[in-house]
Amino acid sequence: MSNVLSAKLKNRIAEKVQECMIRAERYFQIKLNMPTYNFRQRGRSAGTAYLQRNEMRFNLFMLTQDTERFIEEVVPHEVAHIVVHQVFGSKVRPHGKEWVAVMEHIFNVEASRTHDFEVPKAKNLFEYRCQCRTHEFTAHRHGRVKRGSQYLCRQCGSQLTFVNQIASH
Repeated sequence: MSNVLSAKLKNRIAEKVQECMIRAERYFQIKLNMPTYNFRQRGRSAGTAYLQRNEMRFNLFMLTQDTERFIEEVVPHEVAHIVVHQVFGSKVRPHGKEWVAVMEHIFNVEASRTHDFEVPKAKNLFEYRCQCRTHEFTAHRHGRVKRGSQYLCRQCGSQLTFVNQIASH
């Protein structure tokens, strides 16, 4: 799988973003600020909307798995967050009724909070233990622990403690 983004694919995403924004402008009868976007999203998220920056980040790893579905579902999902922020402000819930309405009534896309794209394997994993089993933490979560966060096992309720780093995959 190539992680190089073709000009044709970039254009298709740009067209989808613009199509969604135009639909929202027509529906709400206001001029919206066109968001910027890039392909720097990493990890388990297919995309993220940075509302104050008016920016969206898309996950190239997931985009290349099923480009059609990604463009038809993920791009409108993130644009809907941008639209809701511009129209309703920052006091609404991220996947609240306003977002659902934009997704379903304006973009004609099922309002789903989750995706089922394959997620990339974590490069660095860290072993933690509780009283009942072993847990694997990503480098991100391990970093939170190092800065003072504490995690409890959902099964036994005991605190998770660091054991060692697991060899990279």
